Amino acid sequence: MSAMLDLLPLSPTWVLLGLCFLLYYLYVTWPFYTFKRLGIPGPSPVLLFGNILSYSEGSHVFDCKCYRKYGKVYGFFEGREPMLMVGDLELINEITVKQFNNFSNRRDLGSLLEAWAGSLFVIEDTDWKRVRGTVSPTFSSSKLKQMTMLVEKCADGLVSILMEKQEKSSMFDLKEVTSAYALDVISSTAFGVEADSLHNPDHPFAVHAKAIFNINILKGLFYVILPPPFNYVFKKGGFSLFPKFATKFFQRTIRKVIEMRQSNPDEAKRVDLLQLLLNAHNKSLDEKTGEGIVKEGLSMTEVIGNSMVFWLAAYDTTANTIALTAYNLAFNQEAQDRVMEEVDTVVQNRGELDYEAVNEMRYLDMCVKETLRIYPGAKRFDRVCKKDTDVKGLHIPAGTIVNIPAYAIHHDPELWPEPEKFKPERFSKEAQESRDPYAFMPFGSGPRSCPGMRLAMLEIKLALARALDKFRFVTCEKTESPLRLENNNGNQVRGGVWLKVEARTNVPRHRMSSA
Repeated sequence: MSAMLDLLPLSPTWVLLGLCFLLYYLYVTWPFYTFKRLGIPGPSPVLLFGNILSYSEGSHVFDCKCYRKYGKVYGFFEGREPMLMVGDLELINEITVKQFNNFSNRRDLGSLLEAWAGSLFVIEDTDWKRVRGTVSPTFSSSKLKQMTMLVEKCADGLVSILMEKQEKSSMFDLKEVTSAYALDVISSTAFGVEADSLHNPDHPFAVHAKAIFNINILKGLFYVILPPPFNYVFKKGGFSLFPKFATKFFQRTIRKVIEMRQSNPDEAKRVDLLQLLLNAHNKSLDEKTGEGIVKEGLSMTEVIGNSMVFWLAAYDTTANTIALTAYNLAFNQEAQDRVMEEVDTVVQNRGELDYEAVNEMRYLDMCVKETLRIYPGAKRFDRVCKKDTDVKGLHIPAGTIVNIPAYAIHHDPELWPEPEKFKPERFSKEAQESRDPYAFMPFGSGPRSCPGMRLAMLEIKLALARALDKFRFVTCEKTESPLRLENNNGNQVRGGVWLKVEARTNVPRHRMSSA
């Protein structure tokens, strides 16, 4: 026996390595008991990865499967990080609104979101309240009306491109066109820059905007599964979720526009998002050292960070929603006919399709909302619990990341019978009044919901109204059904949204004679 022990590698080095391995194993697996201790069901995690490997078909597919199997409250893991999923509508109301002070922050992704530094998306607590209070008036009705002419000009550009497609009877990826439109709108309304990427797809703005959304998901996954020391290496190595050359391009562009406006008083008279942010710039916040700082306005980092977020958030999700609504109408021609009738009525009564006109278009609004139900801009969103909190009998420990599965809720047959079908009537006034408002969360929920949603809806509805005033969307040989969403948290479609447009044949006579 002693001879066998002599053969075992029991040197201090081997003992130390064994202890290190044991400690690391305990470090990795200890959180895996979190939900068992709380009595919360959920899928079993895998060492190192947690449940991330189950995202292969998309996090939204994983969410729907778990939502059906484990109920509306369950736990899962990204790496070793416990993630509490809450799909119960009453609990969502408590977490995002009634007890918002305990859940006011989003998950901290550190260096992965370095490009958004200072923006509403990442800042926390009192800084968030200050910036939100400063930024929110930017999207008031009066400010949106002032921007409408710029949006209308871009919508006219969109119609001219669709006219070219119709004349050639060509199949095309509508998402490419709506992306250019959305970029032109935000460049014009936010920064006073006329990119005209609709007619110039190689414009630097268009090239870099596309590049930004080629997100390296592997970096994000590595970030969440590796222990903190490796995250430090990520930061020092300059790793980011978004391509740095693209984010730096937009940061440089924003700084150049700011310098131009600061040196030219006439430029500072513009009424756009950037100027409204610059008007709130408070230099004392650029040098804040802690106590006694002024609690109003924005620092220059916050001006640039929020400009970045508005520019890019208004680009992709808006473009996707326009294309997806057109896709739904192409497959539902009766609904498309109703929108066209509504367009004709509004044009007859008002003479044009402007801000007030699209706000009168009730059925178009229903179609857009039904599209956002099927394809929400964010498939899930999160909040972090700041202190131990009891929410209607559910105990949530401090530090827990709480996720809201918007996509799964939007596809719950108990809330939405036949959830995969496009039924705009779900958003009639009567239907909405009879339904829990938390069953529909395309822009998040509570005070941390998207502040730019009113501008996004204006862009979407004005583009569709102007297009349907002239054309009908129809399917083609390259149209996929069903569509496949990309494996990310947005509503991007794999392979694009391929359609054709035809000239309208049902334009009322009085409009044809006045054209």
